[in-house]
Amino acid sequence: MALFDKSNRWFLWMCAGRVAQSMIFPAYSAVLPFVITEWNMSSAQAGSVQSSWHACYLVSLFVAGFLADRFGAKKIIVRMSAFAAAAAMVFAVFSNSHLSAVILYGLAGLLSGGSYTPGLKLIFQRTGPSASGAAMGLFLAAGSVGYALALAVSAVVVPIAGWRTALILCAGGTAIGSAVVAAALKEVPETTREKQAFPSRKDWSELFANRGAIACILAYTFHCWELLGMWAWLPGFVVQAHAGGAGRAASFGLLVVAVSHLISSIGSIFGGRLSDSFGRPMVMLAMTLASITCSFTIGWLAGAPAALIYAVIMAYNLFAIADSAVYSTALAEVVPAGRQGAAYSIRSVLGFGAGALSPWVFGMVLDLGRSGYVTQSTAWGLAWTSLAIGGLPGIAMILWFKKLAPRRP
Repeated sequence: MALFDKSNRWFLWMCAGRVAQSMIFPAYSAVLPFVITEWNMSSAQAGSVQSSWHACYLVSLFVAGFLADRFGAKKIIVRMSAFAAAAAMVFAVFSNSHLSAVILYGLAGLLSGGSYTPGLKLIFQRTGPSASGAAMGLFLAAGSVGYALALAVSAVVVPIAGWRTALILCAGGTAIGSAVVAAALKEVPETTREKQAFPSRKDWSELFANRGAIACILAYTFHCWELLGMWAWLPGFVVQAHAGGAGRAASFGLLVVAVSHLISSIGSIFGGRLSDSFGRPMVMLAMTLASITCSFTIGWLAGAPAALIYAVIMAYNLFAIADSAVYSTALAEVVPAGRQGAAYSIRSVLGFGAGALSPWVFGMVLDLGRSGYVTQSTAWGLAWTSLAIGGLPGIAMILWFKKLAPRRP
């Protein structure tokens, strides 16, 4: 598959729509530094709002994977995306407290998985083995560009018109992206539909007996603990710990995080391409080791020059996302085609389940500083270390997968 020829224009437009669709994903983390005081939240409560999104998102991914097997990926992408856009706008307009944000942001997450798991299935089925890693890398890179756009919009808009306006603009982007994706897929044939969408007991047994699939899923789970925790708290860390919490410095801090997401989009593309050439396990292992190093380091840089901190942020976001597309491709290669949606669903439950816990745990550790048990700078260091510790078992899972993965020709 040549990704940029005319016959694949649908894929490029789908990625363009994915950029705008993804703006709601980091919208809360972008305004977290500004609403935490207004809504009188502890750090644990602030983290629980993002955790609510991830917990509901994993349910959405789980259901969407099975629905894609049963009714076709295209249909699920289009319909769930429309509902997700509506829910995003409800959150942006009506959230006004910790409880309302938990409920409404969770609702948005509950409907947003339909553009992701079915999208992976659609892309894998319409690309060849030599290009699937790059294709999925580009799809995930589009999401990273959307995250960067949301943070950039927030950095510019919050000082001028407030955080509410920034949320509404991000939700509006989600609606535009959903419309673009629907138009892009209009002429694309539907994926193969399975007569038995929901696995039987035998199917489950076969899936869980597939040690290669299990190793890949578990590696992804620990990857998500680190990645989603980092995404939830990186804007708040930059704004609160290193930019004074307000004013131009805060806006500049958000812009730095936005740029780091743009850099990470390049990492997604090249990570997928490198895995096509050198194998999935090698790229997974190298990126995981680099990312965990950043997790262990970044929280302890209090008092360090801003240039050093920002450089670590750039590297961190690059390494943390560079292997995400590789996990998606690697799993599809060790699972039969008729059960890829189910495998992605199981992976999503475990991965985003871990990602739902990590922002909350991060916040609880950070509250140690507020409670006076440790200094605030030490609390930041311990909180980031909790992400690194949670990601460490992923190294063992990748090495296990390396032994089990099929050898590439």
